[in-house]
Amino acid sequence: MRTDGLNLDKHLKRFDELSALQEESPTAWQLIWKLISIKGWNSSVFCERTGLDNSIYYKAKRNDSKTVPSLQTLMAIYVSMDLDEASMEELLLAAGIRLSKAIPAHRVYMYVIHNLAAEPVALRAAFLSSHGLGKSPSRNFNKKAS
Repeated sequence: MRTDGLNLDKHLKRFDELSALQEESPTAWQLIWKLISIKGWNSSVFCERTGLDNSIYYKAKRNDSKTVPSLQTLMAIYVSMDLDEASMEELLLAAGIRLSKAIPAHRVYMYVIHNLAAEPVALRAAFLSSHGLGKSPSRNFNKKAS
């Protein structure tokens, strides 16, 4: 085999390193678990603040490889954890979700993510609820999302 002076083993090693980096991109569940951990929320607090059930908490905890979180789940987490736009974009990308202006619900979500990020959690929750997207705001949304 002719290598023309190339160190193929070196190139193969670099290829393996780059492939490993690509494979290490966090899943949406891993990102959600990281956020839950940063907040220091247990399952009770998570469920109370997000309005989601325990199964979502435990899917994130065990990095459920058989499922991906739904857009509604991501929005509940986005609002209740008071995330910034970049964090939500990262969650959407990891979940393989692309919002489309052609879909009315997606337009509402896009508006909330891009235009209401600086607004209080309760206002964002109320806006989503008023459009039939999400639970009605409760006292839970008025609690500080820390």
